[in-house]
Amino acid sequence: MTIDEIKAALKTKEYDFLRNNEHLGKNIILLGLGGSHAYGMEHKDSDLDVRGIALSSKSEILLGNDFDQVVDTPTDTTIYSFNKIITLLSSNNPNTVELLGLKPEHYLYLSDIGRELLDNKKMFLSKICIKSFAGYSQSQLRRMEN
Repeated sequence: MTIDEIKAALKTKEYDFLRNNEHLGKNIILLGLGGSHAYGMEHKDSDLDVRGIALSSKSEILLGNDFDQVVDTPTDTTIYSFNKIITLLSSNNPNTVELLGLKPEHYLYLSDIGRELLDNKKMFLSKICIKSFAGYSQSQLRRMEN
């Protein structure tokens, strides 16, 4: 799939949840590719993995009803709340750090706030990643062995 085909797919009914979900809608600040498309390893049978970040609404913040993430399994899409992504990025979580290092064309949507987050991505990289990535690698190795 080309980037234009991917962007067109996001406008289909299958991805209506991005526009209609109570936590998402106008609150999305970043949408990017994940999986094989993000790594340039996609092939004709590759699925589309979408990752993103959304701000909490004013009422969620004021009432303490923040969400952690919205997962849509059929489309393999995960949208993290801003607070959750900051926590995960601060601990150098490998599944989320990749969102900070996509090719520019792999960002499907980027608001001004999303761009500011990317402009400050160095704030999240630290020596913690040695432990985070080593632990992630070991867990993946154990999964393959089992």
